[in-house]
Amino acid sequence: MFEKRSVPRYESLAQARLEHIDYTLGFLRDLSITGCRLEFSVAIALDRGKEYKIIIYPEEASHIDPFEITGENRWNRAGYDAFESGFFFRNSPTGKAFERYLDYLTWRTNANPAETGKP
Repeated sequence: MFEKRSVPRYESLAQARLEHIDYTLGFLRDLSITGCRLEFSVAIALDRGKEYKIIIYPEEASHIDPFEITGENRWNRAGYDAFESGFFFRNSPTGKAFERYLDYLTWRTNANPAETGKP
């Protein structure tokens, strides 16, 4: 399926958790200035339309400290071995760590494979 987006989304290798849930750590699967997608190994009760504080732990190679963003839960999908949630940022996230991480993901996506170590 091809999705046409006005803002590019960048794949991520970061870990993430929701502030009010201490029992599981998930993954930030993609990120843009307008939203993100999280994946967890267990189902989580999330209310669509409710805002959640998301703590992002960028991959070590980025050399960026953890940061927080607030997103509105727009959708949830339970699969065989994963639970995914999509979040929309009502206000564009601010903060140097978020900006640096988005810049890092942009660079990694567009960089020469020899520079990133990716095939």
